[in-house]
Amino acid sequence: MFLKKNDLILAPLAGVADTVFRRVCKAWGADITVSEMVSADGLHYKSSNTAELMKFDGAERPIGVQLFGSDPERLAEAALFTYENAGPDFIDLNSGCPVPKVVKRNGGAALLKNPELFGRIVKAMARAVPIPVTVKIRSGWNMHEWVDEEFARIAQDNGAAAITLHPRSQTMMFTGHSLWERIAIVKKAVSIPVIGNGDITCGADAVKMLAQTGCDALMIGRAAFGNPWIFAEVKAALNGEGYTPPSPQIRKDTILGHIRTFRETHGEHHACGEMKKCASWYLKGMAGASAARSRIFGASSSPEIEDIVDNFFGIV
Repeated sequence: MFLKKNDLILAPLAGVADTVFRRVCKAWGADITVSEMVSADGLHYKSSNTAELMKFDGAERPIGVQLFGSDPERLAEAALFTYENAGPDFIDLNSGCPVPKVVKRNGGAALLKNPELFGRIVKAMARAVPIPVTVKIRSGWNMHEWVDEEFARIAQDNGAAAITLHPRSQTMMFTGHSLWERIAIVKKAVSIPVIGNGDITCGADAVKMLAQTGCDALMIGRAAFGNPWIFAEVKAALNGEGYTPPSPQIRKDTILGHIRTFRETHGEHHACGEMKKCASWYLKGMAGASAARSRIFGASSSPEIEDIVDNFFGIV
């Protein structure tokens, strides 16, 4: 089994957690990484852009590839294709993404409306591959109409090796605070490992979630945007150790390294666009960041973004 007690997992962040960002987070303490969402339909129709999302570097292991869709046969086919062509350590089923473009195709959190279909999908995927199949869910579609306990049992009964719970409803999107008590309920309902996800923004949050829910491992998502060192902070807290935030020099080196590696991996065209938001996230909250971010979004190339970042840290 790829999962160990208290492992820290980088969430499958669409449009953010590409191979470069995954490697950065791994270097700062993430134990496990997961790919961006990969469409089973896209793999079926042989989309090169979809297949590209599955690629990873050996340094990212253990790594899972997350699939989404709504057809059991197609998801089983996608799982087998992923296993044979990408070779991840596990495959994850997305049953929690709340965004309209996913749920309108009956994928992601839309599966929470159909327990019978959900069970068929998990069983088909688990039978298709010899590696663990895991599941990520939300607590329900509507607030107070919680189905997480039921779906966790269905996942377990149909061969899932672990389950990640983001305890919000689809309708909540990312508003309010996630309901950690739901994680505790799911943990008591199943014997497979339960991974807690939602509103871990610092080391203290991680300690509280583990204490309040009894979950087996932790998944960190949005809090890692521009803050890959959160994994080092959380690890220190879990080990009862002190934590020293990275120095300005380390921050600068991390950002510049991220930009350069992204450009080498994806090309200048993608780097110029994607690194604007990424570099801006890194600077968030620092003195003078607002003016620097304005200059970053006006940059015409990724080397220009590097220069802006370099100059920013020269005056911090």
